[in-house]
Amino acid sequence: MTLRRNGLGQLGFHVNYEGIVAEVEPYGYAWQAGLRQGSRLVEICKVAVATLSHEQMIDLLRTSVTVKVVIIPPHEDATPR
Repeated sequence: MTLRRNGLGQLGFHVNYEGIVAEVEPYGYAWQAGLRQGSRLVEICKVAVATLSHEQMIDLLRTSVTVKVVIIPPHEDATPR
């Protein structure tokens, strides 16, 4: 999915060191795109999350002009897969 930035340049979600979405801004662009708490990021801008440190993940998310992510949605009870 492709994520848009708000007027402040933010994507509207937080991710932990494992690549799990910890929080999504309700009704923000990331939420509208289908990103939910508990989703697992697999790729960020065609880079495998497993190869990145948390700092590198955040840097990619902050600095990429177009942010495309591949995710694994959470279970129905919102726990990560």
